[in-house]
Amino acid sequence: MDERQVRLTRAGSAHAVAESAAATEFDVVVCGAGSAGSTVAGLLAADGDLRVLLLEAGPDDVDERVSDPDRWFENLGSERDWGFLTEPGRHVDGRRLPYSMGKGLGGGSSINVGVWSRGHRRDWDHLAANCADSRWDYRSTLAVYRELETWSGAPDTGRRGTAGPMHVRPAGPVHPFFAAMLDGAESMGLDRYDSPNGELAEHGSGCAVRDEIVENGRRLSPYRALVAPRRAQRNLTVLTETLVTRVLFEGDRAVGVEAVAQGCPVRFRAAREVVLSLGAVQTPKVLMQSGIGPAGHLEALGIEVLHDLPGVGANLDDHLLVGCVWKAGTPELPHPARAQAVCFWGNDGHAESPQFVMYSGAAAFMSPEAQARYGRPDPAFTFLLGMRLRSRGSVRLAGADPTSPPVIETGYFDEPDDLRDAVAAYRFAEAIADSEAMHPYQGPGVVPRNASDREVAAYLRAAANTFWHQCGTARIGLDHYAVVDPELRVRGLERLRIADASVLPRVTSGNTMAPCMVIGHRAATLLRG
Repeated sequence: MDERQVRLTRAGSAHAVAESAAATEFDVVVCGAGSAGSTVAGLLAADGDLRVLLLEAGPDDVDERVSDPDRWFENLGSERDWGFLTEPGRHVDGRRLPYSMGKGLGGGSSINVGVWSRGHRRDWDHLAANCADSRWDYRSTLAVYRELETWSGAPDTGRRGTAGPMHVRPAGPVHPFFAAMLDGAESMGLDRYDSPNGELAEHGSGCAVRDEIVENGRRLSPYRALVAPRRAQRNLTVLTETLVTRVLFEGDRAVGVEAVAQGCPVRFRAAREVVLSLGAVQTPKVLMQSGIGPAGHLEALGIEVLHDLPGVGANLDDHLLVGCVWKAGTPELPHPARAQAVCFWGNDGHAESPQFVMYSGAAAFMSPEAQARYGRPDPAFTFLLGMRLRSRGSVRLAGADPTSPPVIETGYFDEPDDLRDAVAAYRFAEAIADSEAMHPYQGPGVVPRNASDREVAAYLRAAANTFWHQCGTARIGLDHYAVVDPELRVRGLERLRIADASVLPRVTSGNTMAPCMVIGHRAATLLRG
């Protein structure tokens, strides 16, 4: 890359770069600068002989709302949020749900609550079995996490890393409210552990102070840890506000991508590979816009079918989120922005990993519909209950125009057993809130008050939302509906890989940022190999 290109690149103008170097090829084009994409690009850029281009649709991350982890919620609905809206859900009172996903350098890791949650042992063993490749099992994944982490909590040399780029620490100092929640959970039979990511991740239920990606009070996202330190390198180009619209092919070989930058179409060529790390909505959307997906759906929209892959956009999985809200008592509550404790329990009948994850917050976290029906107590505290579902949703195209919004069906509560289990989990959350340890924080009643199971079910349908852990829409596997193979290559095509949460067969037992880094690490390792 000559000096003129370097200057244009640092100015962040994708269109200017494309005009000045239309014939320039990069070795690898990475689409999406979220947790996985940043990991891929950062690790590849460490090889000075590889020319890496990282494209991001959103803005940069230089903003106090990003760097200050207590201000995460201010990004929801902002320019750093895709702001998707789901289709009306049959079993959530016909509601259309806001479906936030990160948009900008760092992706979701720049606007989330900063939770570092590795996933349960059985999550990774299930993935390895699903694709018949032991490189995805828990033992292998543990080695990746140890390479990625610098852990500053209680020593756990067999499980935690000490010299990696991601600085991970226990949340603290722990507010008495969160200590009371842990005491209440323990009194209900959950064992307490030093961390959610050590021994607890190898059992099935328990509670702990949560781990977070905060260093000296500032968010340290995967982008900040792995890409930002290399921005001055000549072999790394990072372009923001550049929307990838389709993958370019010569025959069945990916040779680059088409994008829109500053309102103008641009093309970037890849000599070796294209990597899609756009997330569980945008990755299948771009695949389908490129002619890769269910043939019948694409033909109905007038899109020429390049490769019939029926699994593209199917199998949308997530943690469903409901807020279990209580009127608060008189003791001082913590700042509502960041939870410090987490509980895991139960299973979905498959005996594979915890079905429920629960955080807490010192405010009433309710959907607008639930507020309108039940009222909003103030002051209040909320147990934020996340649930792994049996049901699945989908992502489809509304039309051939890339600017058309995606059609998102969540499938929440489509399986009747999911609602039954959600009611049981709500009752368990009630029991923790009613524990002796939590009594000082309890005011006069829960929302809804003195409710039967039927009334609780009605509340859950009105309160259900996403926990922002979307995944599964380009899943890994060996069967007819698998989209990528064990090496993350799109099946039936050459030089195109996917590295993001869309490859997960199902949502992991906790938050998905850390698992996305494992996926990005695996992609970078395979590309370098």
